[in-house]
Amino acid sequence: MVVSHPMCWESGKAFMSKLFELICQQFNESDFISRTYPALTEWGVKDEDVILHSLGCSVWNTLGHELGLMAVVEAPAPVGAGNDIRSDSVWFDRQSRQPEVLVEFERYDGTVRDKQKIEHKLSNLMEAYHRWECKPTVLILSIWSQGVVSAPDITGLYQRFSRGTTNSKGMFIPGIADAELMVNRFFFNRMPDGNLRLQSLSFSGER
Repeated sequence: MVVSHPMCWESGKAFMSKLFELICQQFNESDFISRTYPALTEWGVKDEDVILHSLGCSVWNTLGHELGLMAVVEAPAPVGAGNDIRSDSVWFDRQSRQPEVLVEFERYDGTVRDKQKIEHKLSNLMEAYHRWECKPTVLILSIWSQGVVSAPDITGLYQRFSRGTTNSKGMFIPGIADAELMVNRFFFNRMPDGNLRLQSLSFSGER
């Protein structure tokens, strides 16, 4: 099954870092997902429990390994004043042993509650970035949805990223200028057999 992979596009300031480009290229120029997780593109997946979340996190973790980093699932950020934060995937550079990429993968159905949930995931990424002493260079907010849903406020997410936001405890999290934010979307369709299959991906990024 062929999955559409739109190229990354620029939003606002010029990017991209080499790592950002490599992430885009891996999705755009290969059958990476079909090769590694055919359940998403060929077999289909039942929308039950957290199986799609598990598969999505696995996709990102496997990509980190393929790009030569050490990818860890649910790696906890160093302890801070807020809640415990475990990013869905954290990629560590093998030479510096420092985190390079933080990933959150989350469902989005277009509701007000889901929009707030996406904003919360972004604040988690930003807080984790600061707890990791601003070492990561790419933060990835990966969103999956099925069928036609209202678009998330991408512009608003980038504004929060650059200007700062608050966490669940009301603590202000400073904006980020020295790392890039990638907002990625996985679009699924429900097939006649009732399973969900990945139809396309989209990417945007800003620094």
